[in-house]
Order: sequence, then structure tokens, then C-alpha cells
Amino acid sequence: MILNFWVLSQILGLVVVVLLGLYAALQGVRILLRWQPGSASEEQLELEKRSYLVSTLVQYALAFQVLSLLLFVVTADYLASFISGAMCAFGSLNSNDYGFRALWVKVAAIFAYSSWLMVNHIDSRAEDYPLVRPKYALLLLLLPLLLADIYLEVRFYTSIKADVITSCCGSALRSLENPYGFVAMSFPGEVAMALFFLTFTAALAALFLHLRTSRYALFSGFAALSAFLSSLLAMFTFLSPYFNVVLFGLPTQHRCPFEVLRQPLVGYPLYALLFAGGVSGLLVALAEFLKKKPSLRESAAQLQRSLARLSLLSLGGFLAVSVAFMLIFYAMVGTLFYH
Repeated sequence: MILNFWVLSQILGLVVVVLLGLYAALQGVRILLRWQPGSASEEQLELEKRSYLVSTLVQYALAFQVLSLLLFVVTADYLASFISGAMCAFGSLNSNDYGFRALWVKVAAIFAYSSWLMVNHIDSRAEDYPLVRPKYALLLLLLPLLLADIYLEVRFYTSIKADVITSCCGSALRSLENPYGFVAMSFPGEVAMALFFLTFTAALAALFLHLRTSRYALFSGFAALSAFLSSLLAMFTFLSPYFNVVLFGLPTQHRCPFEVLRQPLVGYPLYALLFAGGVSGLLVALAEFLKKKPSLRESAAQLQRSLARLSLLSLGGFLAVSVAFMLIFYAMVGTLFYH
């Protein structure tokens, strides 16, 4: 295990999140069993105060876990300089069996955590708190995911051995024996490109129509999630080389989606746009179900429009930046060919 400020501070933060999660789960069971809306009993008043406290604690804990994906990737990239053979975050994550497992669980968990945060936010806007039982039931369902998220991250950090040579992205992503190399080298780039532009066209069109008509919310969420997934595939197949060539002059076959993070002013905003677009798009669909509650209809509709606008702008921004780098790449190639 490599001990430094980044690793130790994150492990400490994860311990706090575990304790908060377990406490919230125990209180959530009590609230689920004892909650009596409309009652003016002393127990109900005490449960309402406890519910507010627990919701606040969970809100901060899950918000930290959403942020922890960024911290995790930044730390993995930083640790590459201490691991033999690693050149970027890919090499660090590839150095043991827990790195990529932790990453993908974190990516999936962001959608789950964000859903609970939205449900809690909407519920707090209503006077009758109609979602208290559903949100605490959802919290209990999220607990295993939260524990798996934290467990895999801690195991990744504790399993790192600086003296063990790992494969860098340049070699692993050209090896059919590596699962990500298999995807990068074997999946047809033309198919990945078609899926990328098709899903983005569908998502942007659906979100635009939803903002104009207040319809197509469910399709907008599905399309935004599809665009998010197709972007991850695109970065492993055809899209990342455009960024890597323009930013660093790396070979065109260098299909590493983490190299772009080595240029922080481009990489982190790029992925921030992608995640903001995918998550907010999925929440547009979730908000459609919350609108069915009379006391939530207005606030849920307002939030839904804001989320749709955020998803449209974020996915549109990601697509615009990607296309811009593709055009710059071809302009560079054309200039070299001309000379």
C-alpha cells in the first residue's frame, strides 16, 4: 500500500461515510416502521426531527461519494508515478484486481446516489413529506451498493504494490488479452461512431422536445443514458485518439480514455459535461414519476425542466467539444499531407 495524503484522506472520508450510512440505515428502519403521517403524537414529532437529521447526514455522505469519483480518478492518476509500468490512471487501476471494479461501481453508483438526492430534495419541498417511506426504503437498498463502493476502493488502495510491474495503457489497450484492449481493438470503430452520433442525436432531440412540450420525459432519460454509455465505448474505440493526438501528439492507435485527463483544463471539464448530461438526463425521467404526487407536482415539474436544460447543454457541450477535436485532428492531418 502506498501511504500518502491523497490515499489516507480518502480512506478517512470513506470510514466516516460508512458510519453515517450504517447509522442512517438503522434510523431508517425505525422511521419505516413507526412513521405515521398526519399524527400529532410525541413519537411522530420526534421521528420528524430525526428524519430531518438523518436526511441531512445522508445528503452530505452521498454528495461526498459523488465527488469521490473525481477524487478516485485524480488519485489513481497521481499514483501512476509510484507504480512500475504505469503511465496514467489506467496503469494504476490495472495494477490489481480491484481498480477497475471500483471505478465501474463508482460510475454506476453516481446515478443511484443522485437519484436519492433528488428524491430527498423534492420531498423536503412538500409540507406533507409524501416520500419519507419510499426514500428510506430506497436508502436501505442503496446501502449494499454504498458498502461495495467503499470496500472496492479501500481494497484497491491497500492492494497496490509499488514493486509489482503493471501494464501501461499503451500496451494493455493493444492487447487482446486485456478486456479493455479487446474492446478497443476488436469492436468496430465505425459501429461505435454510428452509435455515438445516433444516441446523441436522439438524446438532444428528445430533451429539446421535452422542454418545448413537457412530454417525452421517459424517452429523454433513456436516450441520455444511452448517449452516456455510447460515449464510454467511444472513448475506448475511436474518440480518444483524436484528443490524444491533438493534445499530446500521441500515435493515432493510442486509445486511452484517461490520457485526456493529463490535460486538466480539457479532460476534467469534458468528463464533467458527460456525467452531468447523463445523470441529469436520467433524473428527468425519474422526476416524471414524482410529478404524480399532487403535493410534488409543481416543484418536481420545475426541477425536471432545470434538469432537462442541464442535460441538453451538457450533452451538447460534450458533443461539440468532441466534434471540434475531430475537426482539428483532420485539419492537422490535412496540413501535414499538403506539406
